[in-house]
Amino acid sequence: MSRFFLFLIVIILVMVGAALSWWAFSLPGEVTFPVGQEIVAVKSGVAAIFVVLLGGLIALVWWLATGILVLPGRISKARRLSQTRKANAALAEGLLAAEGGDAKAALKLARRAMRHAEDERLKLLLEARAAEANDDWAGAERAWGLLTRLPGGQLAGLRGAATAASERGDQLTAETRAREALALKSDADWPFNSLFDLQVSKGDWDKALETLAQGEKRGQIEALNAKRRRAVLHTAKAVSLPHTEKQAAQKALAEAIRSAPDFPPGAYHGARFLMTDGKTKAAQGVLELGWKARPHPALAQLSRRLIPQDIRQNIAARLKGLVDAHPGHRESRILTAENAMDSADWVGAIRILALLVEENPTARLCLLMERALKGYGDPVEAQRWGRMAASASREADWSDIDPKGNAFDFDRAAWGRLVYAFGDVGDLVHPRYETYGRELEAGRVLALPLADESPLAPPKAPQGPLTQPLDYAPDED
Repeated sequence: MSRFFLFLIVIILVMVGAALSWWAFSLPGEVTFPVGQEIVAVKSGVAAIFVVLLGGLIALVWWLATGILVLPGRISKARRLSQTRKANAALAEGLLAAEGGDAKAALKLARRAMRHAEDERLKLLLEARAAEANDDWAGAERAWGLLTRLPGGQLAGLRGAATAASERGDQLTAETRAREALALKSDADWPFNSLFDLQVSKGDWDKALETLAQGEKRGQIEALNAKRRRAVLHTAKAVSLPHTEKQAAQKALAEAIRSAPDFPPGAYHGARFLMTDGKTKAAQGVLELGWKARPHPALAQLSRRLIPQDIRQNIAARLKGLVDAHPGHRESRILTAENAMDSADWVGAIRILALLVEENPTARLCLLMERALKGYGDPVEAQRWGRMAASASREADWSDIDPKGNAFDFDRAAWGRLVYAFGDVGDLVHPRYETYGRELEAGRVLALPLADESPLAPPKAPQGPLTQPLDYAPDED
């Protein structure tokens, strides 16, 4: 079909040319010009056609002449374009090979790109990626370092150099590169995240706090997350300080509580430091503040032991202060049941615990029910609840308390995890829960009464039948 149209166009052009020639020969008049001694006369149409042909010939000659003159330049340009295409292809294929993990191909293509590419930045970028694909972190760091000296490559070069230094174990150099990048005027958030992560991983809490403040000022972290991260950092710093720096530790814990009152470790350690200084009332106030924001059983355990060998009435008053700070919460209901058991109100405790185990029969609640039933005088039923505790689920928050009653005794790695778990999500991590570590036995009272305190009166039988939890009541005959 295309050949037919081409033939048709040729026919039309021939017909148009013939028509123009006929028209030109039919024009009246002549054009005369001297040729030697003679005068030559040519029809006007023929002269017009001759002029047109002559002009076309001159144009053709001029085009050929100029083409010959610019031919070397065009050849050079074509060669450069060919090299650019080869370089671009090598760079693209090399980067794809590096990202795909084909280290051998990436290195081969990197060498090819170095021969053809004109932009030194692209050469270094591919060289660095190829070195990373080959786990040559020293070579990658060298290439990234060279890239930082070129216009527009400083931020990318610093990031690559920081990563390479970290991979080869040079955390100090990685931190230095990240700090240099953070000093640049840029909207990139990786310098802040990278520097902060490195400082947290090393347990350098003071520097991490400084970086966090800088990131918050630049708007690279949300205000709420920054406050929660700050609370964890201050707490981790306080517990890592030696006893000779007690004042600095207390100041850090005060900052932690101020930043996030709902961070139980902050309230726990803050109250513990006050307790060791004999400031019982202030310690109880800190515990009530923490309980109001986020009840945690570790806070109640510490409240029991604020004064060693304290009388039962004072312990009960402190525990009731916690309950009143956040009534209705599950932990407050459990604490009310424990308070009832401490005062030998076994029936009241069993009624509260019965409702709680209907919601979620954890091992902790089963052991508390065992204690209440033993005090009530039903050893058979108490043994049944003790057996159920062996197979019931554990409570993560309760696992924060070790068998001696201490809590939140985390190592550096656990504090580092907590920076992100609580700081970014608001969750607590429970290393003892995750590793199935031993925890405090629920129902065990660590705060003992004074030796001269009058013993508890024996329990009285309830006036009516005691309703057992529905799920565990024996079948009626």
